[in-house]
Amino acid sequence: MSRAKQIEELDQVFIEMARFFISHWLLAEEVEISPKQFILLRVLYEKQRSTVSELASVLRQSNSATTIALNRLVKAGYVDRVRDEQDRRVVWVTVSAKAVPLIERLLNRRRELLTKLLANLTNDELEQFTYFLRKLKQGIQ
Repeated sequence: MSRAKQIEELDQVFIEMARFFISHWLLAEEVEISPKQFILLRVLYEKQRSTVSELASVLRQSNSATTIALNRLVKAGYVDRVRDEQDRRVVWVTVSAKAVPLIERLLNRRRELLTKLLANLTNDELEQFTYFLRKLKQGIQ
């Protein structure tokens, strides 16, 4: 099989996996956040607090796009903005108390889905699969 054909086949697998995750993960939970908003919430959850610029850098998007996403999450009650006590020009963004159970539930659901998807792999195959994914990731950094 040619490399171009292999890449086309891999692309189809990625599309099917993405559809599976979206339909069985976020949509199944009937939450009102998008996958991109969840990624933003997860980054904030892990960092505990961040500035818009830091978030935009991590998410590889513009400050304005990050601000728009944050505004929606603030309106939904999932994100809080807090001014820095020492420098009032700095605004910290944090996950709200309302968002924590949602994030943890979605993370658990995602782990369950991954466990289900990877159940037919042996431990060695899973280790190899992880190795190859990390190698792929190096190409985007």
